[in-house]
This record gives sequence, C-alpha cells and structure tokens, in this order.
Amino acid sequence: MNKKILRSIRSGAFIFAILSFNFAAKAQNSECKKKLVAFEEFVRENSHDQTIYKRWKELKQQCPTESETIYLLGEKMLSQKVDQANTTEEKSPLITELLSLYDEHDKAFPNNKRGNRINKALLLYDTKSGNSREIFTFLDKAFQLDNSEFTSPTVLNLYSELLMSEYGKKEIELTLDQLLEKLDQISGKVQAELKKSNQVRDNLMLKSQTEKLTAAEQNSLQQSKLSVSELTIVTENVNARLDKLANCEVLLSFYQKGFDKNSENALWLERAADRLDAKNCKSDFFIKVSEKLYALSPTAKSAYRMGLIARDKKDRPQILEYFTKSAELQTDANKKAELYYLIATTYGYPDKEKAREFAKKALAVKPDFGKSYIFISQLYSNSTRDCASDNAFENKALYWLAAETAKKAGAVDPTMKKTAHQLAAGFTKKAPSKQEVAVAKRKAGEQISFKCWIGESVSIPKL
Repeated sequence: MNKKILRSIRSGAFIFAILSFNFAAKAQNSECKKKLVAFEEFVRENSHDQTIYKRWKELKQQCPTESETIYLLGEKMLSQKVDQANTTEEKSPLITELLSLYDEHDKAFPNNKRGNRINKALLLYDTKSGNSREIFTFLDKAFQLDNSEFTSPTVLNLYSELLMSEYGKKEIELTLDQLLEKLDQISGKVQAELKKSNQVRDNLMLKSQTEKLTAAEQNSLQQSKLSVSELTIVTENVNARLDKLANCEVLLSFYQKGFDKNSENALWLERAADRLDAKNCKSDFFIKVSEKLYALSPTAKSAYRMGLIARDKKDRPQILEYFTKSAELQTDANKKAELYYLIATTYGYPDKEKAREFAKKALAVKPDFGKSYIFISQLYSNSTRDCASDNAFENKALYWLAAETAKKAGAVDPTMKKTAHQLAAGFTKKAPSKQEVAVAKRKAGEQISFKCWIGESVSIPKL
C-alpha cells in the first residue's frame, strides 16, 4: 500500500522481471498467450524503447482478462509517468488514466485484493488532485467492503482524520452514535494490526536471544518495530478524536448498546474498557466489561485492571490474586518489576515476610530496581518489635541491617543515591553507638543473627 513502493519502477529491466514472473504462467487464451510472449520478447530486446508503454496499452485492450500482471505493470508505468510530470497539465490526464486503470483492474479481476479504492484515494491525496470528500468516499467504501486491505498506519490515520473532518464540515450525514461506531471500527482495525506486529516483534526478539536471526528475519524485526511505533501513534490519534466527541455519559451509552453483540469479542471489550478507563467512567458497566474481558482474555493488562477494581472495593485477597496474575503474565521486565513491587507494598507491614518476598522478586527480574532495597530496608527498620528479644543491643542492631540494605539501592541505581544515603544515615543514628558496642562487650566484625522472619545477619561495623 505504500505509495513509494507502488511507484518504484525505474527501468525496463524491472518491467521484464515482472513479466517473466507472471505472464507466461497465467496466460489462458492461446492467442493472447502469443501476444504476451511477443511482448515479453520485445521488452527483453528493447528494454529502454519508448514504445513499451504504447505496446502495453494495445495488449491491455486486446487481452483485458488474460493476466492480472497487465494491470500491475500499467500501474507502475503510469505511476512513474505521474511522478516525472512537471506540470499540472501533464499530470492531470495521467492521473485520470491511472484512476481508470484501477477501475478496469477491479472489473477484470474483481477479487484481486489489491486495494484499488485505497490506491485511488492515495493517488488523489498524494497528487493533491482530489478534494477531501472524494478521498474520504473511496476510503470509506473500501473500509466497509473489506477492511482487511487496511494495513497501512498512514491509510488508517488518514481515514480517521478525514472522517472527523467531513463530519465536522457536515459533508456526511451521520448521527453521533454512527460516527462513534465508525471510529470504533477504525480503532479495532488498528488494534488488530498492532497485535499482529507486536506478536511478530516479540517472537523474533525472543528467538534472537538464543540464535542468530536470518537477514530476512532481521528485516522483519525492524519492520515490525516500525509498524508498532506507527500504529501506536495512530491509536493515540484515534483516541484523541474520540475524546473530543464523547464524555463519560456518551461513551457509557454507546458501549452499553453494543455490549450484547460484542460480549464475546475480546478486542471490542478491550477497547471499551480502555476508553471508559481513560475517561474515568468507573461504573458498574465498566466493571462488567472488565470482568468479561478478563474471563475471555486473561492478559497482564486485564488482570491489572481487575486488581485496581478489587483495590477500589478494598478486597485485599482479590487485589493480591489479580496483581500476582498480572505480574506472571507480564513479559516486559520493567513492568513486571513494578508489579512485583506493587504486590510487595500491598502486603506491606502487616505481612513483612511476603512483602520482602515480592520485593526480592522485583530485584530478580530487574537487579537495578533500587526501590525494592529501599522498601526492604524500611521493613527491617519497622521490625524491632517483631524481632524483639531480651537483648536491647541486638534489637537496635537491626538498624545496621536496614542501613546496609538501603545503601544497596544507591549502589544499583545511581538516581537513588541521595535518598539511599539519607535513609541509611537515619538508620545508623538509631543503631548502637560506639559506646554501646563497648558496654555490650562486642567488637567490629562480629555477626549478629536475627532469628525472626528476617532470618539474616549483620556484621557490627567499625565505628
């Protein structure tokens, strides 16, 4: 669909390559087959002859249904002529001819899947030879007939942009619900293409960790990364256009009307949940959509949303269940670490051992996750009563362990150095002084073990 690709013909040699690939294999009529072979011979022997275009037109006129390649070749030649034309007077008849060629192609090969309505729209848009209504009409018709041809981020963005523009100018008669439906359909197509590109990217990145990718795979990886980036921008643009149209009340009404029809459609449910969430429409219907989505598609994102809903209900067991599930399903190391940290802080001081367990899981996933060390140090400093013994000196010694742990945060994450240093200094002030070490008849380097949930030890520092 990329217009640069559509217009990439640069030589007779390229024309010949197309001919040799398709013509002979698809020839049906014996007379037309002879004409195709003759044309192929002519191109082979006269690759730069100016009459190639004239001979191609004769071939198309005499054998319009013989081979689809006739139209693909004509498209490339005419596109090149359009690009090379210097004036509007020169371009105009060529554009008209190319538009007609797209129609002839569809008539001769109605199931060609070449997206010729989209091609016509792009031609008018690129050459500034058509008005926005014409361009929108081609795109709208193409989308409604078969949106499988809409894979280009540029085309999807242009379609949604023109839809909003034409609606705003009252050039098209649509109710607000009909407009929202069209935008939601476009959003759904973008969403589906994004999932495909993400899957390709993730699979190839995973493969690259254990084996070297082929040149084709490396190219596919780069293309999928570019596609993800571009489609993400289109998603943001479509969402912004929807936000201008609909407040919470309008969105709730729109999605409630479509729920029964789409209650088993995970992509639709995901869009509805995302949009309602973005507008902060935290209604019973939002919960219904989120629950249904999680049941159909338990992803890291849908599990996390269920955890937030449980948190609003102050249902701690459910909060922990959903956040834990979200962390298990999450593939992004940064997000997984954040989720484990969230679980750790949810357990918090009432269950310090479980809190530390998940804080350590965050570190296992992301070793430079300094926040976990800070949190664990605070768990230790708040455990003097939990780990209280008859020995007051050993109770206070726990602050040394807290200080050591806090310092680790600054060691793994330079951005946390100041915080880690201040926190460690505060803990050290609460730890036994040099005089208390002497009174307790202890010495530097001696190990003090903590038998409670902590199960760790600390060396008495040299003071």
